[in-house]
Amino acid sequence: MKPRPNPVQPPAPIRLKPRSTQGKAFIVGGFAIAAVFVCLEMSRPAPRDTVAEAPPEAVVKSAVKTPAAASGTIVPEAGGEPEEIAGNTPEAPPTPAISPAGEAPEAAPSGPVLIGFSAETPLTLAGLDAGRDAAKERDSQLLARAIDEGAWDGYRDFLAKSIGASLGPAGTGSAATRYSGVWDQPALYRTLLRWETLGKFPPSDLTKFVHDSYTGGFLTWLCNDVPAMEEFLLTIQPEDNGGRVLKFLMDARENTEDKWDKYFNLALACAVVFDNEVRIPNPVGGEYGAKAVVAPMERFLWFVTNNEKGKLAAPVHHSTARDLVWVVCAPVSTSELDWAVKKLHLNRKRWGSAYGMIEYLMERAVKGLNPYKEYTFAEILKEGGICGDQSYFCANTARANGIPAMTFGGETSLGPHAWVGMKIASDEWTTGIGRIGGVSKGTTGNPQTGKSITEQEVQLWGDRYHQSSPNTLAVARHLWLADWFDSAKREADHDETVRLANKLGPSFVETWTALFDQFKARMKMTGDPAEPDNLEDWQWFAKEMRRQFKDNPRMAGLAARAESEFIFPYGDAGDIDRQLLRERRRIARESGEQVDLIAGSLKRQADLISKRGDPASKEEIGRLYDSALRKYGANITGFKIMAEDYFSFFRDDPQLARKVARDIELAFMRVVDTGSKEWFRANTESSIYKMICSYYRAAGDEARAVKLEKRYEILLKHAERGAL
Repeated sequence: MKPRPNPVQPPAPIRLKPRSTQGKAFIVGGFAIAAVFVCLEMSRPAPRDTVAEAPPEAVVKSAVKTPAAASGTIVPEAGGEPEEIAGNTPEAPPTPAISPAGEAPEAAPSGPVLIGFSAETPLTLAGLDAGRDAAKERDSQLLARAIDEGAWDGYRDFLAKSIGASLGPAGTGSAATRYSGVWDQPALYRTLLRWETLGKFPPSDLTKFVHDSYTGGFLTWLCNDVPAMEEFLLTIQPEDNGGRVLKFLMDARENTEDKWDKYFNLALACAVVFDNEVRIPNPVGGEYGAKAVVAPMERFLWFVTNNEKGKLAAPVHHSTARDLVWVVCAPVSTSELDWAVKKLHLNRKRWGSAYGMIEYLMERAVKGLNPYKEYTFAEILKEGGICGDQSYFCANTARANGIPAMTFGGETSLGPHAWVGMKIASDEWTTGIGRIGGVSKGTTGNPQTGKSITEQEVQLWGDRYHQSSPNTLAVARHLWLADWFDSAKREADHDETVRLANKLGPSFVETWTALFDQFKARMKMTGDPAEPDNLEDWQWFAKEMRRQFKDNPRMAGLAARAESEFIFPYGDAGDIDRQLLRERRRIARESGEQVDLIAGSLKRQADLISKRGDPASKEEIGRLYDSALRKYGANITGFKIMAEDYFSFFRDDPQLARKVARDIELAFMRVVDTGSKEWFRANTESSIYKMICSYYRAAGDEARAVKLEKRYEILLKHAERGAL
């Protein structure tokens, strides 16, 4: 931060008493010359690096009256009257600063004084006056001034103050109409969006990239375009690099000035995906040189060009930025995109048939055969491949044609498998392209955040309520307003607004996340023994979130966390055990494939039993897992997770560890081991044999481990011979 000058009083003028008329003439002439120099100096623009940030409730000295000062109050030198600009009220002069150790105060520079943002009168954002030209002009001038001065913190604080001055007390009415007065006041709503939007960019990056009217063109446009700010805020995530996002959007606007409104969503998707490098694992013919990564601007302009030519199956200017994230992220060379557009002509609704266009190559599955030289779309189509190649081909040719798509990976009863999720219509997501049954948990990587997401989350995107733009926007608006209430220390209004958001959008995980954070922030430990003072809130939270996602229990992960951290440690052991048992039965009944959730419930219960420290706790954990493996172990993923958790409780006890390994082996032979000679099933069963062998070795039973190894090696040989 630049040093802040101490506002001081100008020194008293020195009075000279001339000794003669000649002396008087000399002095008068000197003053005239000095005046000329002063005028010249005042006409010279002040260098940018001499502009200091205004201290709170103080004034910044300026040597000139620049355009940036037009929105402030100019205070002339002694003897003149204040000049009011854009309706500002002149402030009282600051108290002179006291110099340390009795030193004389530093002389202040001559010239007018510009009031800082902290002393500005709030913007008029509500009522008839908010729509008048004077109010709009002042708003524009203050934004321009923030750009010129780089005073982003001060400007954003000023916006927050203006919102508070116009917002007043919280409204009343139904959840849908409580704050309609905010959305219905254009200036107020625009300012709220602007405040929230600017908060997504680090002030240091704003200062670095935006410092005059030319470089500030994009930001000026964004801060005045309500739909663009809404789309930006619906898209941006905490994991995004705000500075890189800003720089890309500025550059993209320069490259598509005449089509910017049409392609802003596309640019935003590129900005949030390519704020980190996207590698191309299989660059074609050294096309990208030694560094095989997607060139962000090249990728953006490629889609613009092909969209303008009408070559894409799904025109990108009709999609949201959130959907286009799953388009632009294709980790392939530009020549591959060209091939997909030129060679494949499928209907968007039927693009999933591209998965089946790739003939299954058994030798690749069994022997690991690699028939490709460059791993191009053309080669995959010609040579065939396994499920991973089918998914790669289907998803990335769809992306090249503007269709949002992703590849999922998971484990079935026949082993690891890959399939495709795709938005086959403007309001329809599917995760069933190439999918087979028995998958407990399918996941894919989010190209924007780098995190893993499940197919159940993608299925939620296809929910009718989520596909409704008005509903999505209504929920988001309340969360944005809650952010402002939080910054203004209006806790009651913040909490109520979050509850309203949850009431309007109970199927949006974001509203439950906001509630979770709210309850945690307000929680205090009271009583003896201590427990959360908002225990009833946590109990309501867990119960209602599970009820909301009873058909999609994976999305109720926060409910499980609330129980483990804030409910179960303070409840009755018997009640908790019964509750977890009911939870497992419900998952098995309504979401039978997702046995990993059952395994998670078992682990939570075993942890609680272990923490109780009862003498019979290990025996109780053993009974719990032995029963569960036999009851739910037919699902391969579920069996592996439960077996690993079970053994982890006894790994450090050699005597009990051997018994646990034997329990797991017996459960495996009862519910999983079929002795099948079919390759995929045999390969899957052998992977569990290997896991059990590792348990025996950890327990010190090498002989049993060797015996099991011989068994699965024979099994694999027979299966391999049959497959080929």
